[in-house]
Order: sequence, then C-alpha cells, then structure tokens
Amino acid sequence: MKRHKILWIVLIVLVGAATIALGAIMLQSTNEEAPDVRSAEPAAELTQHEQTAVEAATIMTTWNPASDYNRTAAEDRASHPMTDERASKITPPERPARGQEWIEAAQHEATSKPTVAINYFTETDENTVSVFATWEWIADSGETLPSDSEERIYYFSFNEVGEIHDYSYETIRQRQAPENEN
Repeated sequence: MKRHKILWIVLIVLVGAATIALGAIMLQSTNEEAPDVRSAEPAAELTQHEQTAVEAATIMTTWNPASDYNRTAAEDRASHPMTDERASKITPPERPARGQEWIEAAQHEATSKPTVAINYFTETDENTVSVFATWEWIADSGETLPSDSEERIYYFSFNEVGEIHDYSYETIRQRQAPENEN
C-alpha cells in the first residue's frame, strides 16, 4: 500500500512540474515582443519580384525637392523595371509639389531617405508584392529635418517576365505619440 501511495505522489509531482514548465514556456512566448513587421529581409532571402519591388519603392520615395518638380519625378526614375506601357502612364501633374515639408526640404536642399520593407501582412497573389515605405528628410548639412509621419504602402504587380506591369500606393499618416506619453 505504501508503495502505491509513493508512486502516486511521484506521478502527481511529475505531472505538476510538467504543467508548471509548460505554462512558463507558454507565458514566455506570449510576453516576447512581436517582431518588427517593417524590418527589411536580407536581399538573399527575397524573391526576384520582392527585390524589384523594394528597389522600385526605394527609388519612388527618394525625392530631392530642390531639383524635383514634384514627387512624380521619382516614379519616372523608377520606370526601368516597368513595362513600356506602364512607364508611359507616369504623367506628372502640371502643378509643382506643395506643402510645408516639401518647401522646407527644398530650402535646406534635403533629400528623402527611405526605409522600405516587404509587407507580408497583405494578401496578394503570387505576382503582386506589397511594400511599406517611410522616409526622413536629410539636409546637405546632415541634419534630419522635422517631417510629417507618413507611410506609403505600395502594391506592385508583375508580368510573366518579371516586369512591373502595374503599381499603386496609398499614403497613410502614422500615429504620433503625445509628448507626455512614454
């Protein structure tokens, strides 16, 4: 009888210890920080479509307001991986770019410095790639200018030979944390 009691106690202790260990592992995995969805993947791990999309988005968000009439100039610079038909549809507006940020960047001869990454959280088909793009303005002096917190999400569609046959984007404002928020 004592032997059965001891075996039951040992079994209960082992099951309890295993339950505690499993609970600790599960708690640890839920408390870990979520990975940054905008961190760029190493180029070696990107598909050819993804590499082309990242390159195009980088060019499309690199502006020099002192010499670019408007933002469409960057789209025109990114036309080399596009089909001729899609590249011919890049039509700059007749008006110059406006806005306080653009004007200030032009006055400081600043250039936008983009950060781009694949957007894996958008459902797309196998021939479409989504890319996040953010940027900051860097003056010739190296100073980072204050800027609006905007982000673009690009959608690039590819034809069967790997050329961009269509693209679109949406610009969204990023949430700004209040100054008193930590």
